[in-house]
Amino acid sequence: MKILIINSSHRHGNTDSIITKVKQELLAQKQDVRELNLRELEMQLPDGCEHCAESEICPNITDQFSTEIEPQIRDFDAYIVATPVYSDAITPLLKIFWDRIVSWCHPTRMYLKGKKIGLIVHGMAGKESNDNVINWMKSVCVWEEAQLAAVLALNTLAKAQEVEINKEDLLDFTKKFQ
Repeated sequence: MKILIINSSHRHGNTDSIITKVKQELLAQKQDVRELNLRELEMQLPDGCEHCAESEICPNITDQFSTEIEPQIRDFDAYIVATPVYSDAITPLLKIFWDRIVSWCHPTRMYLKGKKIGLIVHGMAGKESNDNVINWMKSVCVWEEAQLAAVLALNTLAKAQEVEINKEDLLDFTKKFQ
């Protein structure tokens, strides 16, 4: 399976540590895994033009996302979105990314339709904050007609460190992408 992990953290830290462990396990299972690190990407805000509303490629924004990423992003079998909790929600980077692919909800551009989606969510605030992000992803999967295949929700501290992940939880999460 060809899997894209989308790292939406604004800084290097816990999200990267978690992704490394997930990626290692997926590679050990012989999966084809790629990572898209949003903080390293030139990605402008969407402009909400009529072209986007009509399911066309936006002619007003030419950035690294539109020229290099968007044309290739549809070629994966599964997507794993990794986000720290940011003010009880997803990170601003992830929101911009999702707003840029809003045309995916149009019938002719529903690249996620029928595909597996995984969510890695973590933060200090705990279950209620994680649940806000999980519910957001559930709603995205509904309108994208995608399958939320797995969720890995963790509590982490503010400072980057070696994040502990229960081996059974890690295996359960990654096996959903076989």
